[in-house]
Amino acid sequence: MIFSSDKRNLLSLAVPVILTLILYGVYDFSLRSYITFFIYLTLGIVSIFMAFRLSVFKKPLIRFAIVFLFTYLSVYVFSLLLGLNTSLFDFCKGVAFSLVAFSACTMVKALALAIETVFLRKICLVISYVVLFAFVLLPSVLICYFVATGSLISSDIIIALAQTNATEGTEFIQSNFNIMWFLAFVALVVIYAINAFFFRKVEGVDSKNLSVFLSFFLCLASSVWLALPRMDYLPFSIIKVTSKQLDNFEIYKQQKSQRLAKLNKLNTLKLSDSTDPSGNLFVLVVGESETRDRMQAYGFDRENTPYLCEQLKNPNHILFTNAYSSWPQTVQALSYSLTEANQYQKKQTVDAYSIIELARASGFDTYWISNQRKYGVYETPVTVISSTANHEIWVNGSSKMEGVFFDEEIVKRFPNIDDNKNVFVVIHLMGSHQKYDKRLPSEFIKFEGQDETLDYYDDTVLYTDYILEKIYSKASEKSNFKAMIYFSDHGEDPHVVGGHDPVNLNGQMLRIPLAVYLSDRYVQDNPKIHDALVQNKDKYFSNDLIFDLTVRIMGISGLPGMDDSLNLADKAYALDKNSVLTMYGKMHLDEIPETKH
Repeated sequence: MIFSSDKRNLLSLAVPVILTLILYGVYDFSLRSYITFFIYLTLGIVSIFMAFRLSVFKKPLIRFAIVFLFTYLSVYVFSLLLGLNTSLFDFCKGVAFSLVAFSACTMVKALALAIETVFLRKICLVISYVVLFAFVLLPSVLICYFVATGSLISSDIIIALAQTNATEGTEFIQSNFNIMWFLAFVALVVIYAINAFFFRKVEGVDSKNLSVFLSFFLCLASSVWLALPRMDYLPFSIIKVTSKQLDNFEIYKQQKSQRLAKLNKLNTLKLSDSTDPSGNLFVLVVGESETRDRMQAYGFDRENTPYLCEQLKNPNHILFTNAYSSWPQTVQALSYSLTEANQYQKKQTVDAYSIIELARASGFDTYWISNQRKYGVYETPVTVISSTANHEIWVNGSSKMEGVFFDEEIVKRFPNIDDNKNVFVVIHLMGSHQKYDKRLPSEFIKFEGQDETLDYYDDTVLYTDYILEKIYSKASEKSNFKAMIYFSDHGEDPHVVGGHDPVNLNGQMLRIPLAVYLSDRYVQDNPKIHDALVQNKDKYFSNDLIFDLTVRIMGISGLPGMDDSLNLADKAYALDKNSVLTMYGKMHLDEIPETKH
């Protein structure tokens, strides 16, 4: 017999079954759901209550709880010191994670102590310390990396290490080792040693409560499997994001290879006869979270787009008045905007060529310049699209949306382009992504009103206008510059949590700016395209057709399946208010709900 005898009613073991069903039922719920939050927080509180209720000696458990929870929650002190976006909501989820992790450690040891067979008990006690190490390692890695570098470890760093071989890893350690890394290692040992010291004094459970203990242990096992990975504790979320990044990136790489193989077999691609033989530079700028509802150029009452307004005096520069996003989130919107996939032809993204793939196959030297994250669960498809470019420039190297540089860093890194080549540059701005006040230099904090959030948002619109001016000026220095297209991935409602949550959808999240800037030489060589753009400037349009628009302006033809009636740069463009779609084809424009505030 392995366990001590216990005559309690084993019907209590039905409790973990019920809990497992509940956790499984909410598994697909949003983490921002109040139901999910309440269940997970309750789970954490009940876990620590039961751990103390079942423990024979309370004082050793209290001491261990203080040390363990201090270790776990100290990571939020570092995040605050670094100015990261850590809300009370996130902190509460971290507390829930910590309580379940603490209870799991104590109950694993209690289970080991309940085993009567001496040899097996010793093995299980060793396992309990391994479990403790695994749990303590989560916050310790983040803390120790902070000691070594003064910053929090990011998914970029983990992925970079995962992609190196043993030799490169050794060289990295040798070239970067210093006293701070040694202190970080000492800190790791000390943190675990302190936790292990107090963990050693934790005793088992009363033998009279073994059936209740088994029930609670199974509840914890279910919680660790189904709930713990979703509680968004900061260090664990980095690991989770990284794991998904690596898995998804591998899948997308395989899909990319399939597309490139098909594209290489396509021999119908060609450039227009009007293409300048001496070289052509085209620039596509992707904005972030900018709604045209709050832009001066679209009638808003704040002067936050002075450059755009001035440029519209030039007949070669066209502002489109009725552009919409296909989805109010970046990855979904850009997965369509930057590929053949759209809402009208129902082509799957996996089978759709990207604009960069097509440009390269047509002889263009391609660049991707971004101030957003390279690695991130939601940006993965965008990352794969960008990975086909000849040259990639990533300004933001962090794992969060808060980058080190403002968007003007992109202008500084604009490539030195050969004027005699065909070049295509895609620029992805940080733009008006929340938090708004952290997206712009202090000199662009201009507007003051009764709503600080809206003031900051309008400041980001002003700053983006300034960035567009600088990008256009930089590109215009090149003799082969022909055109620049600017659009936003989606809009934003600053009053909605998250700014563009599809659950709380309204029109402001979908109404976006779209502008095309053409050089005099381009208009001279392509009068039909210019005339079509002017003719269609007030027509309704969705940004999943940016691919078609860009391909036409660049003069690329010969791709099967292209439809002139979906191309804004063609006089045959046929979409109107009744036929333009959004929300991935599930909604017409007249079905879009409007804001209630």
